[in-house]
Amino acid sequence: MMVSVRWYNASAHYALALGEGLRRAGQRVVLFGIPASPVLRRAREMGLESIESIDLMRGPAALRHLRHFRRTVAERGIDIIHPHFSRDHTFAACALLGAAVPIVRTRSESDPPRGNFLNRLFYRSAAQHYALPARYLKPTLRRMGIADDRISVIPLGMNARAFSRYVPSRDLRGELGIRPGSAVVSYIGRLHAIKGVEYLIRSYPLLENKSGVHFVISGEEVDVSRRSLSDLARKLGCQRISVIDRCDDVREILSITDIGVIPSVGSEAICRVALEMLSFGIPIVGSNLNAIPETISDYEGILVTPCRPDEIAGAIDRLIRRNEYRKRRERIIGKISSISLDRMVGDYMDIYQRLVTE
Repeated sequence: MMVSVRWYNASAHYALALGEGLRRAGQRVVLFGIPASPVLRRAREMGLESIESIDLMRGPAALRHLRHFRRTVAERGIDIIHPHFSRDHTFAACALLGAAVPIVRTRSESDPPRGNFLNRLFYRSAAQHYALPARYLKPTLRRMGIADDRISVIPLGMNARAFSRYVPSRDLRGELGIRPGSAVVSYIGRLHAIKGVEYLIRSYPLLENKSGVHFVISGEEVDVSRRSLSDLARKLGCQRISVIDRCDDVREILSITDIGVIPSVGSEAICRVALEMLSFGIPIVGSNLNAIPETISDYEGILVTPCRPDEIAGAIDRLIRRNEYRKRRERIIGKISSISLDRMVGDYMDIYQRLVTE
């Protein structure tokens, strides 16, 4: 499995979740990536085998790494190569030119591939099968000339019930000064402009019952600072908004959350946080774009137009009504078993086995 990314994002999580599931199913998984990257570090923590002597990033020593990769694949008897990023795909295709090792490419990039003739030819010839984490991405591969029988849609899976078994180690509600009885509305994710957190804050003054709601915004700063979000909240007169750092365990926030909001204005090819929220039975308000609709629509989610604070506020007001909230939460919990890592692993195993047999 090839995962060359410098930070731990949703695509990296998708790859490691699959790797862990495959290992538990009795398969041997070997990860290639960027030496000392957070992805390979986390892979080792999970007990997955990783190789750091081969750098998948392009550079002056690329030819040496290509030869080393090809030799490693042969010596270790690797049956399937599974790249998760474009550079991985190119690296594998070049290194294994002429070798009879099938390539399965997972493509989770939101941006479509370049449509020039050479790139279309590469896509048609450089992988035996393509997997996508969401249905909305399928037309991008069709436009590259990939037939439907070479495309599978395999959403991220997780062991939802095991994930939700969590006992908080601290009183986060108390630490944040959340009043008893207040509904907690949470955003969890990177603080990046594309995540649309500003529109969530701007929705607060539009709520019908502002005194009964507390917003919690938690994430790692990228191109939006926590200070700027707090300043915006103060400017709008929003007194019950807590903007905090990223938590090491997202369940600290999920355990106090009543409603989750995903106000993104782009990205979201893999909506990992939605699955984590659903695992806790949390109803979600999400932007009507990319993978969000197909992730939350079957689980009582409410879709809103991106960049529309008024719609976010209306959806929160609707969910906060006790009877409405209780019914939705019960229906989510009743369906939660369909969010399965075993399903994800099984779908990939079917592909692998067919290609190895052929």
